[in-house]
Amino acid sequence: MTPHDKLFIPGPVEVSERTLAAFSRPMIGHRGEGFKSLYREIHPLLQGLFGTKQPVFLSTSSAWGVMEAAIRNVVRERVLCCMCGAFSDKWFDVARRCGKEAEALQVEWGKHIDQRAIDRELASGKFDAITLIHNETSTGVMNPLPEICCTLAKYPDVALILDTVSSFSAVPIAMDALGIDVMLTGAQKALALPPGFSLFSVSEKAFARAEKQKDRGYYFDFLEFKKQQNEFMTPSTPSIGHIFALQSKLEDIFTETLPARFARHAHTNALVHDWMAGRGFEFFAEENFRSLTLTCVKNNRGIDVGDETEETVSHLLACLDGCLG
Repeated sequence: MTPHDKLFIPGPVEVSERTLAAFSRPMIGHRGEGFKSLYREIHPLLQGLFGTKQPVFLSTSSAWGVMEAAIRNVVRERVLCCMCGAFSDKWFDVARRCGKEAEALQVEWGKHIDQRAIDRELASGKFDAITLIHNETSTGVMNPLPEICCTLAKYPDVALILDTVSSFSAVPIAMDALGIDVMLTGAQKALALPPGFSLFSVSEKAFARAEKQKDRGYYFDFLEFKKQQNEFMTPSTPSIGHIFALQSKLEDIFTETLPARFARHAHTNALVHDWMAGRGFEFFAEENFRSLTLTCVKNNRGIDVGDETEETVSHLLACLDGCLG
């Protein structure tokens, strides 16, 4: 591999030589049998990662594209946006720009979204959808998804739109069992692919919602994705190189096995947390709700993060990031 600064940032993460090599495979047509066979081969593996029997879709976009799509396809009128950091806060702005009425369930950065607060808001009967980020990258908070989903089960008319960008494939998430209506992720975090590609799955309830929405557009129309996926195709020309790389990555994941992969991520996370704690750093996220995929600490030791980052790049060829990613 060409010498380069190795990435130790929240994302994009370092991409392996094997994954990059997959991008160099000979190109195929996206309407031919070769592509259909490729999609057909990886689809059950993707369903296994999502924990769903629903179709899994391939989107040539950042995850933000699918996040906006979920608002346009699923939210009827009013959405409750659970806000605990930079990325979850942004969803509130996206919803309003899409012409939806949005209200904020805001907590202090570093704190988690409490299911009891969600219960109080939904009991008002005002909301038909809720947005939640499972793992808030900017603060290092992992929200209590099972508890939140148990609360949402009381409100079957409310659709759950879930961002799993920085937790997907590193921790188990069972979409069907939890009752998630739209589950989306990006390629550039735990999947360790280059950015610019995303994956998502949609419940039957969310499809039914989409059928009644008038402003779905085309590029991110969930019903168009569903129609094309029936033939193992995509609505528009996808990044086929990304799908080759995804196939390679899925081979790695399922060769390792999911339990071993989840255990490895948890072990590595614990090592980093122990290292930080042992050197006097304070964690930004509250205890018992800290991410299992990334680590956010307070700069309680007064370190010049900019100088430290430059020093690391200069001497170790490693790229660090002192802010949200």
